[in-house]
Amino acid sequence: MTAIATEAPREREARLLKVLGRAGRFRLNGEQWLFAVGAALVLAGLACILVAWIGTSRTVLVAGQIPYLVSGGLTGLGLIFLGGFLYFGHWQAVMVKENRARSDVDRENLTLLRESIEELTAAIRAGLTPSNGAAVADVRTPVATGLVATANGSMMHRPNCVAVVGKDGVRTVTEADGLKACGICRPLEQDAMFQ
Repeated sequence: MTAIATEAPREREARLLKVLGRAGRFRLNGEQWLFAVGAALVLAGLACILVAWIGTSRTVLVAGQIPYLVSGGLTGLGLIFLGGFLYFGHWQAVMVKENRARSDVDRENLTLLRESIEELTAAIRAGLTPSNGAAVADVRTPVATGLVATANGSMMHRPNCVAVVGKDGVRTVTEADGLKACGICRPLEQDAMFQ
């Protein structure tokens, strides 16, 4: 008798899970309901307007056409406007949902960027590059040795200026050569902090 009593609740649970599983497939969230109801109202409004048009087209007297226009035409327009407002609500809900998702992604990216900047700052302060751990020169020490220019250049630079580093045909020059000073590395200024 206890085996039968325990079997019945299991069968009921299985049936309940089966019914709920089928119902879950047709479940709509908030913005989907707005879209579905809005579309149904627009279709119903168009149907009302169609019925009103058919009714007025079959009646010769204006007094017989007015009830069709008032009941069918105005009701149809009202349903169409209401469906349009619901569709607009659907669109707004989707936009809010997308903006929230985008802001969450942006927040995560900003957190990763901050962590990367903090890691690079710590590596620079420690005098190491973060990728291979090799020591790097202190970028704040001024370079006092000589001036250079490109092969056909009309400006003089410090040897570590970004305008000449890695270029072929770099030549050594002096202030007496009459070249203009670079605006990036400012080779004639003694107190230039970063070279």
